[in-house]
Amino acid sequence: MNLSGYKSLLDIVEYTTERFPNRVAAIDPEGQITWSSLVKEAKLIANRILSEVGLQEDGYPVAVFSEKNIQLLESILGINYAGAFYTYINPEQPADRIAKILEVLQPKAVLVDDSLVQKFSEVGSDITVIPFSDMKMEGDLVEQERAYINRETPLYGIFTSGSTGTPKCVLIAHGSAMDFINHFVDTFGFTEEDVIGNQAPFDFDVSIKDIVTAYFTGASLVLIPREYFSTPARLLDYICDNHVTNLTWAVSALCIISGLKGFSYRVPTEIKRVMFSGEVMPMKQLLIWQDNLPDSRFVNLYGPSEITCNCTYFELERKYGKEEKLPLGKIFDGRKVFLLDETDHVITEPGKIGEICVTGESLAIGYYHNPEQTAAHFVTYKDESGETVRMYRTGDMAEIQEDGQMYFAGRKDFQIKHMGHRIELEEIERGINALSEIERSICTYNPDKKRITAYYTGSIDKKELHVLLKEKLPVYMVPNRFNHVKEFRLNKNGKIDRKVLDELEVVG
Repeated sequence: MNLSGYKSLLDIVEYTTERFPNRVAAIDPEGQITWSSLVKEAKLIANRILSEVGLQEDGYPVAVFSEKNIQLLESILGINYAGAFYTYINPEQPADRIAKILEVLQPKAVLVDDSLVQKFSEVGSDITVIPFSDMKMEGDLVEQERAYINRETPLYGIFTSGSTGTPKCVLIAHGSAMDFINHFVDTFGFTEEDVIGNQAPFDFDVSIKDIVTAYFTGASLVLIPREYFSTPARLLDYICDNHVTNLTWAVSALCIISGLKGFSYRVPTEIKRVMFSGEVMPMKQLLIWQDNLPDSRFVNLYGPSEITCNCTYFELERKYGKEEKLPLGKIFDGRKVFLLDETDHVITEPGKIGEICVTGESLAIGYYHNPEQTAAHFVTYKDESGETVRMYRTGDMAEIQEDGQMYFAGRKDFQIKHMGHRIELEEIERGINALSEIERSICTYNPDKKRITAYYTGSIDKKELHVLLKEKLPVYMVPNRFNHVKEFRLNKNGKIDRKVLDELEVVG
């Protein structure tokens, strides 16, 4: 799509609504809504917000506190129509983290589902609360506010963890989301005929690929409640009965279906694409998906929130062995992705590990109300042409191998030095995950005790696993301790929660 005539993402939504007014925009377990109704309801919400805060020339924050449903989708679009950026606050988060988010965000208002008003009040905030039952109002304020909304207006803020314990809000503009999703839609051939199965919560940037792709194409968005992932049969029925064609999911969500033998119950044969990101996909689980969906496209996506979703993609053209790694693949149009060594020189030769850095389109505005962290991670860089450009340092490491491809090599903070060797914990995990008796594994390192600990699920006992790993890995990479756990807990983004590993129930 040529974006030159579109001032903001709202223009894209309205173009889609003009083309497909009566097509279904979104579905949840309680019902569905068309594109024309979605825009109508969003504008009513925007009028209500503006009646509370007044016309605003600069983008400002409005939070929303709700379960995932159609009203939540109406709310975030309404917030954008009010010239604000939305931040979704997941009700499952503990009250102290919600309080920290609100302290950083300082929103003008919070839209709250009526059933959660009491729960939100327990946070102890004095921020203006607008309950869902009172968040719609007729008026023309939304049309007046529209004059202030453009590509540079903030669209959404997503909170990530902070090294100091205070969460950071990654702030993304309309133009950044428009540029990336335009490439995303074009690369993978999305159309209005697609039905997008939304797994990601709205405070996780994977959700942007679902929501904004629907905005661009008129595809239907099927909102999948979190609780459905505890029962694979219920989840698969919901996906199949709604004729879902696309899954852009966290790795752990995909592993729930494959790991719990969901395909023995029902196979979603209408799936065209399975795209995954956030963690390294265990090959054994990926093979189960490929075996059951032989005609689907499988794509490994990479990129942190700060560059607007993704900067690289790798489409699988074959099945990979259990000990093979997937490369990061091609770079999305509009970006430059490269590795810098410790002296900030570009790495071009194979065999050296460097930090993944990104320039070009769609970098975040920065961290909201956090100029120090913004300055530390979004830096100026003189590229090969001598031009000074803005660059994001991801903190992720990668290596160019002999095939010319770039391969993820863990986080800076997941790289350890143990027994005189630099080790990537991910490499140990990959060796463990390649064993047929293993379902999943996570490794940690205690630098004080100089101890590598492996947590795993599967059918093998600790002594046997230790023996097998001594045959697969150098002695300095074999974990010093093994915890055989019954199951992992997932965090709100669908990843294994590393913070609670020592609280997990062990086998035996």
